[in-house]
Amino acid sequence: MFETKKKKNNIKLYVRRVFIMDDCEELIPEYLSFVRGVVDSEDLPLNISREYLQHNKILKVIKKNLTKKCLELFQEISENAEDYKKFYEQFGKNLKLGIHEDSTNRNKLAEFLRFYTSKSGEEQIPLKDYIARMKKDQKDILFITGESRAAVASSPFVETLKKKGYEVIYMVDPIDEYVIQQLKEFDGKKLKNCSKEGLDLDDTE
Repeated sequence: MFETKKKKNNIKLYVRRVFIMDDCEELIPEYLSFVRGVVDSEDLPLNISREYLQHNKILKVIKKNLTKKCLELFQEISENAEDYKKFYEQFGKNLKLGIHEDSTNRNKLAEFLRFYTSKSGEEQIPLKDYIARMKKDQKDILFITGESRAAVASSPFVETLKKKGYEVIYMVDPIDEYVIQQLKEFDGKKLKNCSKEGLDLDDTE
């Protein structure tokens, strides 16, 4: 996921039906490199150079529109739980990388994230479902990071919160560390690490 070598993306660029290149990095964000497709532009010159592409306003508009289309497609997939489960198993890490890289679409991407929690059993849930079942006066989204679900589930912090009726999100994927660096809140609720000093349970009760 974080290789230093640039991987080719899967978007082929054509200009007026003439093939130009198949690894145009300016066409789509790196975290969406798994998306396959073809772009055929009427507005770019045929004798296009990589230097030209790097500073081209048309490319920036195409990139913005492609990203928007991808997010709309993910939204459609997410409306079918089984389809989205398969999609997320394959590409969930890409979406999390997007949280780190794409500040413009960060809030939208956060809607597509799924996590195990202290109450979810074998099901991963979206953040909106967590918020919907928060305790009445709970202010924050509580999470814990760790190496595995088993490890965090047996944490004394989680045990204490469970006894008080709180649900805790398990962030056990290595890339989750990058997610929480950028995703400070969701839907007006701050994300708080329940294992950090200074967590005031009275604030969330």
